[in-house]
Amino acid sequence: AGSLGAGLQTYLRPVANALIPNGASAQLCTSETEETGTGSFGGHRFCANTPQDYDRSNQKSKDWSVEAILSSDNDGPFNYLLGGIYVDSKLSENSYYVNGFGIDYFTGVVGAFTALGGGLAPAYLGTPFFRNNTDELTVTSYGLFGEAYYDINDKLKITAGLRYNNDKKFVRARSTLASFLVPHGSTDAFSSPFVAGFDADPGTAGNQLFQERSVKFNEITGRVVLDYQISSDNLLYASYSRGYKSGGINPPLQPIFAVPDSFTPEFIDAFEIGSKNTLADGKLTLNATAFYYKYKGLQLSRIVARTSVNDNVDANIYGLELESIFRPTPQLAINMGASYLHTKVASDKFLSNPRDPSGGRADAVIIKDITNGANCAVVSTSGSVAGVNGFVNQVNTFINTINAAGNPLTTAGTGLQPGAGLQPTTAFPTGSGLGARGAFSVCGILQSLAASPVGTAFGGIGVELSGVAVNLKGNKLPQAPNMKANIGLQYTFDLPNNWNIVPRFDYVYTGKSYGNIFNGAINKIPGYSQMNAQIQMNGPDDRWFMRAFIQNIADKSPVTGLYVTDQSSGLFTNVFTLEPRRFGVAAGVKF
Repeated sequence: AGSLGAGLQTYLRPVANALIPNGASAQLCTSETEETGTGSFGGHRFCANTPQDYDRSNQKSKDWSVEAILSSDNDGPFNYLLGGIYVDSKLSENSYYVNGFGIDYFTGVVGAFTALGGGLAPAYLGTPFFRNNTDELTVTSYGLFGEAYYDINDKLKITAGLRYNNDKKFVRARSTLASFLVPHGSTDAFSSPFVAGFDADPGTAGNQLFQERSVKFNEITGRVVLDYQISSDNLLYASYSRGYKSGGINPPLQPIFAVPDSFTPEFIDAFEIGSKNTLADGKLTLNATAFYYKYKGLQLSRIVARTSVNDNVDANIYGLELESIFRPTPQLAINMGASYLHTKVASDKFLSNPRDPSGGRADAVIIKDITNGANCAVVSTSGSVAGVNGFVNQVNTFINTINAAGNPLTTAGTGLQPGAGLQPTTAFPTGSGLGARGAFSVCGILQSLAASPVGTAFGGIGVELSGVAVNLKGNKLPQAPNMKANIGLQYTFDLPNNWNIVPRFDYVYTGKSYGNIFNGAINKIPGYSQMNAQIQMNGPDDRWFMRAFIQNIADKSPVTGLYVTDQSSGLFTNVFTLEPRRFGVAAGVKF
C-alpha cells in the first residue's frame, strides 16, 4: 500500500483486521449469516485455513386454517356437499444468504477505495454478503365450494361443482449486496449515514429501505363429470374441470436485473375421458385415461441474481395412462402401468437463456461484468460481427486507459481498481454451441457508450443487460418425462395359524425430460430405471407386520432433476440424483 500512499493503510487496516486478524499467515474469515448486515466487519465471522463459501436459508412462519363441510346422504337420486375454508399465513423472516470470503474481500477493499476517493472515513460496502430478505409476508385466503350429485338413471350419474376463491397477499422485502458504504465500527449496516443511497424499490419515487407490494385475486372455478356404468364391472367417464392457482409477488432484485414485480394466476382447463374395468372373472383390473390440459399462465420458476423468480407461460399437455393388476391365482399379483406425456409452450414467450445470453447470435459479444459478476450481451444493430467485436475491444482499451490513470470516476463510481487489464474478445471453445465471442468488461459503460458516437461508428450497437431474449414457443416443459412404465410382482405364501410371508419386486422406468424451459442438449435429463424389493411377514388378521426392504438395488445415481443458477453465481448447475441404495427394516401394529 506504500506506493499508493501511506494514507491508504488507514483504510485497508480495518479490512485486514476483520478478514485476516492475525496477519498474512493466519486463517481467513468469512461473514456469518446474520441480520445486522455488518458481517465480518461487525465481528460476525468464522475463520478457516481456506476461503469459505456457502449459502443458507432461514425462515420463520405461523399458519392456521379452518374448514367446514356439510354433506347429505339421501336415499334418493340427489345428494350434495357444501363447504368453506379459511387460511391465514404469516411469515416473519425468510432470508436466502450467499456468503464467501471473496465477497467479504471485495466489499472491504472496494469500500476502502470508494471511501478514500470520496474523502470519507474508512468504510466497507454493506451488506458484505448477498441477502434476499422477506421481512414480512402475509397471505389470507378463503374459499366457498359446493358440489351436487344426481343419478339420472341406474347407469348415468352427473356431478357438478363450483368454488369461489379469494386470495390476498402482502410482502415487504429487499435484496442487498455491496449496496452502500458502511463506516467501520457500525453495529447495524442500515443505520449507516450512507444508507440513503440504497433503494430497495427503484420502481417507486424516492429511496426505500424495503420494497412493499400487495396483490389480490378472486376467481370462480368448477367441474362437471359424467359417469356411465355399462355394467357392474365396466365404467366410462368424462370430465371437464377448471382449476386455479393464485398469482404472487417476485422478490426484489438488484436494479440491474429486471423481472416483473408480480406474476399472474395460473389457470388450467382439464379434459379427461377414461374407463375402469374388472375382467376375467375378477382376475384382471384394467383402467385407462386420456387427458388434455390447457394451461393459461403456467407458473415456472428460474434463478435470477441468486434468487428464484416466477414467470407465466401458456402451455398444452396431453397424454395417456394405463394401469392394470392381474391375479392369475389368489397368491400371485402382477401390476403393470405405463404413461405417455407430451408437453409444449403454446404461445410466444421471450426470455433470455442464462447459458447463452447471445440468444444464438454470432453478431454478439457475451460480457462478464467485472463489477457484479452478471452477464450481458452487446449486439450489432446492423448485423456486423466485426463491428460489435471492434466496439467492445475499443471500450475495453478505454477502460484500461482510464484505470491506469486512476480516474476517480471509475474507481469511485464503478468499483474498478487501477489497471483492469481487460482483454479483447475471445472465441468460445469448439463444441460449446456458442457462435458469439466473449469478454470481461463493464456492462454499464458499454451501454452508455453504445448510445454515443462511438457506437454509431461501429455500425450501431445495442446492449441487452439481461441477455438477448429468445422465443420459448414450442419448447417442452421442464421436469415432464415423456413416458413412464412400471411392473411389480408379489406372491403370498400362506403359513399355519393365519400367518403369511409376501416377497415383492418392483421395476420402474422414467423417460427423458428437460431440466428447464430452454431445453437443449445441455439441459436434457436421460431416462433412468430403478429396482426395489421387499419381504413382509404378516401376523393373524394382518394385525402386525415385519418388513425388510431394499431400494435402488443396482445402486445407480442417475440425474432426476436440475436447475441452473444465474451468471453472477457462475452458472453452476444443481443436480438432483436418485437416492443411493438403501436397505432397512420396519414393523407395525394395528389396534
